[in-house]
Amino acid sequence: MNFYSILALPTPSPSTPPPSSDTLKEAYRRALLRHHPDKSNSSPLKPASAQNTPNQSSPKPTIDEITLAFRTLSSPSLRAEHDRELRLRKAVDGADGAEVFHTGLDTVDLDDLEYDDDAELWYRACRCGQERGFVVDEAQLEKAAERGEGEVLVGCRGCSLWLNVLFGVVEETAGQDGQQAQENGIGHGKDVENG
Repeated sequence: MNFYSILALPTPSPSTPPPSSDTLKEAYRRALLRHHPDKSNSSPLKPASAQNTPNQSSPKPTIDEITLAFRTLSSPSLRAEHDRELRLRKAVDGADGAEVFHTGLDTVDLDDLEYDDDAELWYRACRCGQERGFVVDEAQLEKAAERGEGEVLVGCRGCSLWLNVLFGVVEETAGQDGQQAQENGIGHGKDVENG
């Protein structure tokens, strides 16, 4: 889902600045008015055939989707994550939107990455030569777990390759069972807590 499209804003490229706060607020207000059920464009003066536009094949965004788009694009960190996902989707999808095979995306398990205790992050070297090309931190894993996902996408810091890192969420429990859960956990004793 492209939140820029929901708010009828152009999707910025990596070299263009994101929309300003005022622009986002105005786009949010316009989108709410345009898609709110009580503010629909239908008028009793227009014939039924004039109310239907030829471009109604795509579903209208809901008020909740419009609000989520505004909140995401208003937060610099959430917007950056959304922009990364859009760039990845564009790289993976063909120009016509059909999914194509893409050799720049590898899938690995979190256990396959090295863990840095001091920095509290997982990393993996990339074939481009970047020693810590792919880096995953606890916050990325927690955000993905909150969305109900068991994977995170990370781009190499030195080239255009991507890594899809799969992980499992381990619930910590008290007592001996908790110790057993940590021993069976993922990623060098550091796991995403779900709670």
